[in-house]
Amino acid sequence: MNKLTLMLLFGSGVLLGLSNFFSADDLAPVYIAALILVMAPIVIVFETARRKSEDEVKARDLFREAQRITRARKEVRSRIPKNSPRRESPAAFEGYTKVGAVRSMASLIRKPRLRQIIMEISDFADMVLETICRMPNDTPAAVYFSETHLSRLIEALERCFEMSRNEDYKSAPSSIDAQEIECFNTFITAFKKQQESILFEGHCGKKA
Repeated sequence: MNKLTLMLLFGSGVLLGLSNFFSADDLAPVYIAALILVMAPIVIVFETARRKSEDEVKARDLFREAQRITRARKEVRSRIPKNSPRRESPAAFEGYTKVGAVRSMASLIRKPRLRQIIMEISDFADMVLETICRMPNDTPAAVYFSETHLSRLIEALERCFEMSRNEDYKSAPSSIDAQEIECFNTFITAFKKQQESILFEGHCGKKA
């Protein structure tokens, strides 16, 4: 029961006790029962409005998150040097192997939102790897992305699977789910920055 319902029941009980104590009127319990019947619909209306408000907040948050990811995707995709010839890249090859592993792991995640964000991150990784393939050579930033960023993503997923075996994790509040989404969202920001480093080092190498 929510707090409002408990307060109503407690208040009604107090009124009932006071009525019996201060009044000899046999109808006092009837008055209290009528009060409860009147207040119950009010409680239901307030509870419905509260839940609707929470759902609207969640919907707005999801919409803003989707907008942010869409803008980030357009930005990352626009930076891929499309006119440059695509080459075989050892760093990209290693990266694609790891992204394939990430997608396989994501398919086993039971939480829809978390599974979706991992798939989004994998798409961002693909675009960064495509950027690497369009650069003249594998720069330290390109190697770092494949060896470090993608390895950390796999490690984060492995920790999620370890936690999912814990009974406390299964019954965790929704705030835990939000924290997971937020943590994985940081990979998108990191991938964007790493793409900038790859482009910068690639263009510097080209000038040299």
